[in-house]
Amino acid sequence: MTRSSSDLLWPVERLPDALELLAQKQGYGRAAGEVAPPAAAVEPSRVWMFALGDRLGVELEPITPLYHELPDVLERAAPCILQVRRDGVPSYLVLLGMRRGKLRLLTLDATVASVPTKLALTLLREEQEATVAEVDQLLGGVEMSPRARERARSRMLLQRLGQAQLRTGWIMRPRRTASRRTLLGDIPSLAAGILVSHTLLSLVLAGSFWLLGRAALQAHLETGWFLGWIAVIACAIPLRMLEVWWQGVFSIRLGTLLKQQLLAGTLKLTPDEVRLDGIGRHFGRVAEAEVVEQLAVGGALLAVLSLVDLVLAGVILVLGAGGWLQATVLILWIGVAFVLGRRHYGVQRTWSSARVDITHDLLERMLGHRTRLAQLPLERWHDGEDVRLSAYSEISKTMDRRTMHLTALLRDGWLVLALLTLLPAFSSGTANASALAVSVGGALLALRAFDEVAVFFQQVSQAAVSFEQIRDLLLAVGRPELESKVPLEMEGGKPTDAAGATLIEARGVTFRHDARTRPVLENCSFQIAQGDRILLEGPSGGGKSTLVSLLTGLRTPQGGVMLLHALDRATFGASGWRKRVTAAPQFHENHVLSGSFAYNLLLGREWPTSPELRAKAAALCKELGLDELVAKMPAGLEEMIGETGWQLSHGEKSRLYIARTLLQGVELVILDESFASLDPETMRVAQRCVLNHAKALVVVSHP
Repeated sequence: MTRSSSDLLWPVERLPDALELLAQKQGYGRAAGEVAPPAAAVEPSRVWMFALGDRLGVELEPITPLYHELPDVLERAAPCILQVRRDGVPSYLVLLGMRRGKLRLLTLDATVASVPTKLALTLLREEQEATVAEVDQLLGGVEMSPRARERARSRMLLQRLGQAQLRTGWIMRPRRTASRRTLLGDIPSLAAGILVSHTLLSLVLAGSFWLLGRAALQAHLETGWFLGWIAVIACAIPLRMLEVWWQGVFSIRLGTLLKQQLLAGTLKLTPDEVRLDGIGRHFGRVAEAEVVEQLAVGGALLAVLSLVDLVLAGVILVLGAGGWLQATVLILWIGVAFVLGRRHYGVQRTWSSARVDITHDLLERMLGHRTRLAQLPLERWHDGEDVRLSAYSEISKTMDRRTMHLTALLRDGWLVLALLTLLPAFSSGTANASALAVSVGGALLALRAFDEVAVFFQQVSQAAVSFEQIRDLLLAVGRPELESKVPLEMEGGKPTDAAGATLIEARGVTFRHDARTRPVLENCSFQIAQGDRILLEGPSGGGKSTLVSLLTGLRTPQGGVMLLHALDRATFGASGWRKRVTAAPQFHENHVLSGSFAYNLLLGREWPTSPELRAKAAALCKELGLDELVAKMPAGLEEMIGETGWQLSHGEKSRLYIARTLLQGVELVILDESFASLDPETMRVAQRCVLNHAKALVVVSHP
């Protein structure tokens, strides 16, 4: 059935309904309840969209595709909504996915329509294509067939508009705390496909063993038998290709899910947890996460596939000349395999723990190398290193022996036992050639499975030990997250209280660090009003940075209450609070990331960003005296900076951090010793800029 574009385009005022239906179709999230729609014919703000995602229990990620990227976006980005703009009025296509070369779109009457990709491309690109009407004028004077005209038009438009940005759409994903079934998506179906294809492949291989073995035992390898064997082997090729393809997709999907969960868990760690772990442990987590992804996924697949092969081999052996005797020996040898695997796991665990400890110790020693040279006498610079390395060497030798037992003994031992259990039937002459061939096929299939089992035990043992290093990150994903209870219609903008109205109010706030017995803040009460300019001074260790973390919502008071606009942090939600209060941390806790200067400036805003925000960033740089630096850079604001690019001085970094904080446009700006590294003249310039742009300001400084 042909659908008109009016049935496919959702107006802005029905956007909550569209996203709720999309979430229901995908099995994500929950009902949003009563939601006030955004203003008609006005694109909703990103803050409003993020808040709506919170209501639905899903993640919404903005996407601004380029003109030439749109076909790939339509194929891969679903479920998503993509913006179409006509006469300046936004509307949305709701994309469910692609099936049989056609797009599945959600219509206004909540049904699913299959439409050609070309129709969606036309709707999404028509705003940009209207700006180059000369293409149609040029082609209008050329005689050519309609197909050639369309092909030429497409290529000319791609050349002219290939790098042009289209309107912002939104990709929908399940929350990291969603049910396992929702997070896994199509991963179970991929696993089932791998299992079926591997079973068929094993049966084909067993059949080829039987065919060739029967011909050999009957001593007549004729051309017909040989051609039949080749035909059976040829049948295994497409099955093997399909299995490898599905295994690759399975590994990518599961690896992606693991990394997403690790990132979500990392973002939920508290500041104290991040600080106390140390650089060595953080590095170890990254390394072990790669080990878990590569080995656990592969090892899990090998475990299931080898189990399938062993079950098939047992059935085949029962039908062969060896009968139940050979099948019983196979079961007993599987038990031996588990014993060897358990012994190997114990040594592997000890070895991996020693390896991780040495890595952590090495990194900590590298970081503290200069301190050790200055404080320790020469004869103590390498205390403990030889002992650790010697112990690690002994553990490695033990693990090598266990690995040899696992790989060599398991495989070759089964082959010897299989031949011995087949010897009585072969020597007595009671078994025919077909039965002997079946037994040989089953034994060879089991031999292949034991090869996989040996690799599986090694991979899973190492992955299990590595998993212990990242388990706390995966557990952190399930920590309860505060969701905003502020009405959705208030999320698009910020309160417009008059100057002097109370912004922050603290009553009896108390906080104690885990490692301390006395609270760093006790019964602390104060108020911060709109337009206030506050200087916070105190000695080192007096609780200034802790108070900043409480104000910004990174920490929660252990006693008392802290209110923003008379609402607590639980009402705003963790992200909602941080959208209204932000801080520039101390210099050693702030960072310049490898990226463009503009990216580092607008790190707290949406990316890719708008031309208006870039212009605002450039104007703020000029106020802070960074315009000379930008002028020196060959690419201006697009110059790559950080470890792999243009290097900034101490003072330039400090002003970058100040600009990054001001550009977030929040209600309360906190600068934690941000002026400490500036010379007097530059400090006056920076202070004047901050006073002009901060709605309310707290500056933390030493006396």
